[in-house]
Amino acid sequence: MIATVVMLTILVRQLFILTAIVRSRAFLTAAPHPATVDAAGEKPALFVVIPVLRETAIIAETIKHMVSLTEEHRAHVIIVTTARETTEPSPDGDTATMVKELATSGRFTHLHYPHPSGLKGDQLNFAANHCASTLLADDSPADAYLVCYDADSRPPLDALTRFEAAIAVNPNAHVFHQSSRFELRAPTHREDGALHGLTRAVCDGGALRANRFVLGFEIPRLINRSSNVGRLKRAACSYVYAHVTGHGLCVRLSFLLDHPLPAGSPIEDMQYSFHLGSHNTEMVPVASLDHAAVPDTITTQVEQASRWFFGPARALRYLRQPSTKPGTRAQLQAASALGSAGEWLGCAITAPAILATLCLASGPLQLVAAAVAVIYLAQLVATDRTLGAPDKLRRRVIRVLTCPLATVLFGIGGLIGATNLVKGGSGIGKTERR
Repeated sequence: MIATVVMLTILVRQLFILTAIVRSRAFLTAAPHPATVDAAGEKPALFVVIPVLRETAIIAETIKHMVSLTEEHRAHVIIVTTARETTEPSPDGDTATMVKELATSGRFTHLHYPHPSGLKGDQLNFAANHCASTLLADDSPADAYLVCYDADSRPPLDALTRFEAAIAVNPNAHVFHQSSRFELRAPTHREDGALHGLTRAVCDGGALRANRFVLGFEIPRLINRSSNVGRLKRAACSYVYAHVTGHGLCVRLSFLLDHPLPAGSPIEDMQYSFHLGSHNTEMVPVASLDHAAVPDTITTQVEQASRWFFGPARALRYLRQPSTKPGTRAQLQAASALGSAGEWLGCAITAPAILATLCLASGPLQLVAAAVAVIYLAQLVATDRTLGAPDKLRRRVIRVLTCPLATVLFGIGGLIGATNLVKGGSGIGKTERR
């Protein structure tokens, strides 16, 4: 009986996630194209900022793509290298040296963060201060925005147009967010073998897992924090932890100067999200998707998950930060974040437990477990149809079938992260690209 009640609870949870995925799909497909939005007045100044660390393999391609975004916009690209690379060098070369050489073209600005202990948030704050003091010219910080991307981000060419439209429709908002479509990118060289094929299949399933989170959790929670919903629902949902990511984040410059990203934080975007939530700041989702890559090895995906786990798991530490607005909202958001961390850990056992129940149980318990499996399968199919890479049917089926295994590995990464957190680890790291 207890097992049946637990399985019924999981079933209800999965039904809510499925409705959230449908809602996110409708948000992304039903939004008007920016050309139909009346953006009265002058376009805002946009600074496209990319903080980098050990990115010699892709930085030239990144710069080319980001510069192409700024055409026909009041926008400028800024690449921020860091002195941290001198203390953690790469055998592939120095990113700062490469960017400095590329900057001679005059198509973008190269900034170098001088402190070797600084992290991504420090690089972004450094860029924000430089924009305000040097690059703004006659513009006001209130009329300028920082648009933050990572080196592996490949936003669509109309991304800045989407941001401009969202700013025009929400003139009083300070924070806008473009979620990501995660994908497993083709390797630069071909590797054969059954083991390599299995690895890529599981990693592709990891991309589907990440996309399910975007549609089922990230976008719906941001919608609930914006003026797209009624006041009562927004007020109720303001106590739920919702997060923006460090790629696809657009912040009004004046607001960012007053509310800088957390210094020295290993997961700066999740801590910043907690800060924004404690102040009940509106976060406006943009109906556009960045393209981001997932790691192409199982080991790297698990390592990435172990570091990312520090984001929600450090919620109690966020409560003690001076930038956090104290009160009931912050306390309930901390509880919500810890609940997310607990659900993350549950990923390691949920799928095996459901499979075992399907095989070993009987009666109502087996029926409920079957219903959970069907609803979960519907989530994956709906997610893949919305955000999945446009591949042949065979690869799409394999992606769906390997997603549960990728989710278990994601949970194992969370368990490793929880162990490191208990041992006093910092969570500082980087997803290396081969």
